Amino acid sequence: MQHPILIAACFLFCAVSASAQDADHNALRNHNADWIQAYPEKDTTVIKRIVADDLVMITSNGTRLSKKELIRNVAKPATPITSATIDNVDITVKGNIGIVVAQVEFIMVVNGKETTVKNNYMDIYEKRDGQWVAIAAHVTRLEGK
Repeated sequence: MQHPILIAACFLFCAVSASAQDADHNALRNHNADWIQAYPEKDTTVIKRIVADDLVMITSNGTRLSKKELIRNVAKPATPITSATIDNVDITVKGNIGIVVAQVEFIMVVNGKETTVKNNYMDIYEKRDGQWVAIAAHVTRLEGK
């Protein structure tokens, strides 16, 4: 007679676990979209909210950035970004670590002319005090794509 209770408890546990995992995936998907859209909008408030104080970011040219430097670059980019489109987003959650791997296409203004730039990137998030924050990022430029 205890088997039906045990089975019901297993189903409930699985449903709660799946719901929590869905919430984590949705939070990371939203952070990813917000972060990328912060570039053309020059929205440093979004970056401050999403990125941990101890972030380490490697840019497409190999430069290492801190949170402070990233915020400065978003506010006053060397090359203005007019739009951003995200593609091929993969999200993995392992405990309190989340990994977002995606591709982005930026439309940038270079010497007064719009240019398309594509990057692959990986952002590593950690769940701290119930909130996901980006702790590491790496960007790779896709030449000629």
